[in-house]
Amino acid sequence: MVLEPQIMVGVDGSPASRAALEWAARRAQRQKLPLLLVHAVPDYLVLPERVEYQSVRGSLEGMLDSEANSVRGLAPAVEVRSSLLFGEPAQVLAELSARSSMVVVGTDRTADVYGEEFGTLNVQLAMIGRCPVAVIPEPGSSVRTGVVVGIDGSPESMAAAYFAAAEAAHTRQDLTVICVSHSPARWVHPSADGSLENQQIGTQGRMILETVVAAVRARHIHLTVFDRFEQHDVPAQVLIEAGKGAAMLVVGNRGRGATHHALMGSVTQQLLLDVPCPLVITQQEYAGTAAQQSKDLGAGQQMPAPVQISPRGF
Repeated sequence: MVLEPQIMVGVDGSPASRAALEWAARRAQRQKLPLLLVHAVPDYLVLPERVEYQSVRGSLEGMLDSEANSVRGLAPAVEVRSSLLFGEPAQVLAELSARSSMVVVGTDRTADVYGEEFGTLNVQLAMIGRCPVAVIPEPGSSVRTGVVVGIDGSPESMAAAYFAAAEAAHTRQDLTVICVSHSPARWVHPSADGSLENQQIGTQGRMILETVVAAVRARHIHLTVFDRFEQHDVPAQVLIEAGKGAAMLVVGNRGRGATHHALMGSVTQQLLLDVPCPLVITQQEYAGTAAQQSKDLGAGQQMPAPVQISPRGF
């Protein structure tokens, strides 16, 4: 996969979209990258043969021009381009993401607990995007600092750790690496707090944490890194709480694409339903590279097997 040095942002003129656009503009200015604004319209909504086609197209192009002008006012040094495309928004953005360094979207309507509203753009894009996907909540009043990454020892979470470490180093912030595992159910293990399984999960989790922290410190020797291991009935809740007040929360996606959305990591799904801060989801394309890099930590050193964060992982 060859990435182009550009940041792409999905825009629709909504407050959520504008928050994503402003975040993307600041990032593009900081990284000296061009910004591509994209709005996609499902083909079945506006057909070229319909009488309203030209007026709708003109209105949407006007919205894109307005948003592009707002970026130029916010970040004058950023090269801004815009594109109006027709097709399923998630599919359009996913295809373009294969040629971008990051795709940025706002939080959209929330899926229900059964996933029945799985048509939401951020959930679909997190599943099928080909580059890191950033989901941006509307800004709060508090100052956000620090980068947090959730890991489980998988190649996908190793890729997330490398991404988070580079982000923290580049922005001169601290990095917090969190390994959180799912506590054994008490109805299965009545004495779960002292069970052998619980102890084994804890030992394995701390080994993974030590290995990942050593890897990121070797790459970024001046980076301040904090580590944390927890066992929790709802692993996602630990990351949500840790993300409150953070500048960025990073996780790796272990999903398998749109046709297998039920296999997307349950922790990632829950994070997308309750985005506590700018959330970046690194994709499977990066996992192979991370897996190879993790082998270079030392002669004969092996990454411990992933902790069972949840039945479906991150």
